[in-house]
Amino acid sequence: MTTQDMLDNEVRQIYLLRRHALKVLDRELCAHGLGHGTYKYLYALFVEDRRSQQALADRVGDDKAAATRALARLEKLGFIHREPDTEDRRMIVVSLTPSGEALRPEIVAAVGEACQAMTATLEADEAALFRRLLAKAVAGVEVSAN
Repeated sequence: MTTQDMLDNEVRQIYLLRRHALKVLDRELCAHGLGHGTYKYLYALFVEDRRSQQALADRVGDDKAAATRALARLEKLGFIHREPDTEDRRMIVVSLTPSGEALRPEIVAAVGEACQAMTATLEADEAALFRRLLAKAVAGVEVSAN
């Protein structure tokens, strides 16, 4: 790999896009005490509420410790509620509170802004292709991780 290749490759480009998207998310969500480490749990609960803590961690791609920290913060902010599962007391079930649900429009808009920020220089057909290729690449990583 040449020096130019080392400075201009997919890993660096994805890193820069990620960093930019996270800055946008943090800027949009900071008024609610949220950031890129916490919003994703609320987003996952918008899709399916009342999930186990472990299922949430798996869905967002975090380890158990990161999930515990993020969910403790969200609970302290009053956006989620955690309780032992009624059938398996070893499991913790996480659900949205009305305050957490009320954030749905703002979080969805913030994610939209971050996505737009990553594709702002692309034509509509290029942005659609970019999303499909990212999904395909991530699906390959998820398959090989199992």
